[in-house]
Amino acid sequence: MSDRHKSPNAGGESASSGFSLVAVLVFMLIVSAIVVPFAVTARTRLMIANNEVEQERLSLLAEGLGNVVASELTGGSGAKKFPLDFTPSACREGDFSFDVRIQDHDGLIDLNAADDQLLALGFASLGFERQTAQALAKAAIRFRDNAKLFAGQPGPRSAVGPPEDKQAPFESVSELQEFSALASTPLQTLHAVFTVNSKRGTISADRAPNRLRAALAGGSSASVTEAAADASAYTVDVVVRRDDSGITAEAGFIIETSPVSPTAFQRASRSPVTALPPAAATTDCEVLFGAEAARILRGWSS
Repeated sequence: MSDRHKSPNAGGESASSGFSLVAVLVFMLIVSAIVVPFAVTARTRLMIANNEVEQERLSLLAEGLGNVVASELTGGSGAKKFPLDFTPSACREGDFSFDVRIQDHDGLIDLNAADDQLLALGFASLGFERQTAQALAKAAIRFRDNAKLFAGQPGPRSAVGPPEDKQAPFESVSELQEFSALASTPLQTLHAVFTVNSKRGTISADRAPNRLRAALAGGSSASVTEAAADASAYTVDVVVRRDDSGITAEAGFIIETSPVSPTAFQRASRSPVTALPPAAATTDCEVLFGAEAARILRGWSS
């Protein structure tokens, strides 16, 4: 009898406990729905922050190695270590790989010093047909020296040229993008052919990059010469990769021999860098950067 009298209360307590359990589960689901996205977001932001720190770290390293290479070039040892036609050199330390590309500006065409024949060869190397390349060469000469060339009576403006003539020397290769036919040409491509830093009306074919060398071999120009021994300007590109993260950093700049000391250098300008695939062959980092720099890299990458 007593058991039968207790069963209704027991049922009520069981129902109450079941409702409480459901309420707790619902509360936990609500909390999870709020907390989990915040936790995921926080973790994602932490990963992004870590990657940004690593990116900055590699960028500073690329800048420093670029300065090391520049010192070697102006000191005389770099020309013996590196190809000067933008062929890559590479080395590895731990999970890090380092690519270096050097371009002697004697192997490029100076926009301010070259004649129309040499300029036309440069534009032909970009893939323009002969007639268009010649028109671009004439437009470049007119752009840089209109008043002297045409004595105040310029002819009709070329459709491939710029909307206005500067009547002064090119200050940078990027000014070529003002030409209508070159507006969509990547700046990296233009830098691989032209310069404003060699100050020479000739080009050293053996130091020209592959694209330009092929055009020089197919054309004819009295301005094509042997390599000059006293190169005064170089493009220095350094690419640093961390293989396990896929993070890449680049540093690119144009250096000139310092007027104060022939063994010192000064940065003339920044240069756009194209992150190409790693070089197939690698050497010891001590060969590229010297013993002291290689020691620092070993400690830094360990």
